[in-house]
Amino acid sequence: METQGNAQPVADGSRRRRRPSTGYPVIDLGEAASVLVRASQHGWEHTVAEVAGYMGHATVNSGAFRAKLAALRDYGLVSGRGESLEITAVGRKIAIPETEAERRAALQEAFANTVFDGLYQESVKGQPIAIESIGRRAVSKLGVAPSSLRSFGETFARSAAAAGLAETTGDGKVTLFSRPQAGSSDADNLNPLAGASAAGTPAAVSPQAARGSAKPVLDQRWPFPDGEVALIVTIGRPLSAADFASIGKVVAQIEQLVEGLAGGEVSA
Repeated sequence: METQGNAQPVADGSRRRRRPSTGYPVIDLGEAASVLVRASQHGWEHTVAEVAGYMGHATVNSGAFRAKLAALRDYGLVSGRGESLEITAVGRKIAIPETEAERRAALQEAFANTVFDGLYQESVKGQPIAIESIGRRAVSKLGVAPSSLRSFGETFARSAAAAGLAETTGDGKVTLFSRPQAGSSDADNLNPLAGASAAGTPAAVSPQAARGSAKPVLDQRWPFPDGEVALIVTIGRPLSAADFASIGKVVAQIEQLVEGLAGGEVSA
């Protein structure tokens, strides 16, 4: 330690900047795909406010929405600057693919765009791995914040499952599959997006299916230590901008509820 004049002693380490933690997508790939499907019903180009609505947010200024938008960029699903966004070529193949194989390949490309891919590449394939251990490796090798250990592992596992690269079993473990070579028939044996995530991540709903029958067009979940709150909208048509504005108000109330539940408060 050292002192200067009448100043209090200053520890050497206190002057050092804390090393920033490595970021990662805060929403899993399956949820990101669902957002694209909803957005694609209204075209390929959108304002930031419209994308917020598709995610169930009433404002573009919340940290939660900004983090989710950053996740879409991390996956390489949207591009653009300022208030204008465009769904990328990869995102379009996920939202409205010509074949399921095309969707799967695009999902795997999106997964490969993120920090998840490095851990996937070096992880053992075909054997159950504790999701918590994946989080620990992310902290030690990637510089992810220790407080995000669990969140990283769970988002990694759900994203790999959505891309057909893994299977979660609900016991805190995930089994990774080898990525097939281009054109390999083995790709058909991987789990497709629908039902790929055992953790409850919604499968993407095609615009055609959403118009033709009642399908979930919004499935957003808020986990907390003792449980989870879910908002699911099932309807046989695309949601309008007015619908999303109304949903945004409900989301704001849910977020307050989750905050209270997480803090152990009991509403009268």
